[in-house]
Amino acid sequence: MTSKEKLLQELAHNTYVMLRPSPVGGVGVFAIREIPKGCRSMFSNPDVNEKWIKISRREVEALPTFTQDIIVNYCLFDEDAYFVPEQGFKKIDSSYYLNHSDNPNLVSINEGEYFEAVRNIEVNEELFLDYGTIVEGEE
Repeated sequence: MTSKEKLLQELAHNTYVMLRPSPVGGVGVFAIREIPKGCRSMFSNPDVNEKWIKISRREVEALPTFTQDIIVNYCLFDEDAYFVPEQGFKKIDSSYYLNHSDNPNLVSINEGEYFEAVRNIEVNEELFLDYGTIVEGEE
């Protein structure tokens, strides 16, 4: 199968979401077709070459305010540091725009490597994730 044929297959069968203004805040991820319970193909497949760099909170605070805002809004963190994609933010997956809910319709698999629908998600419904459960062992 050619690259073009693979792309056409992907577009026809695995295009599930788009970004829209969210009533919850800012931008959110919305279903553009029904997403069945158990689906994990709404977002990009994990990149085995992708690396995350641990940056201390002090190092983040030394960055320009606009950069701090991006890191705080889109990166996982622990009590000491943020985990920032090695390539920065020139390319960003639509999964970064998932908003938080205490009653999410997605769960994180393998610390955000995949996201799985916990129930059927209807067209035009916003996708949500409980931020406290992205990394195993956190609540």
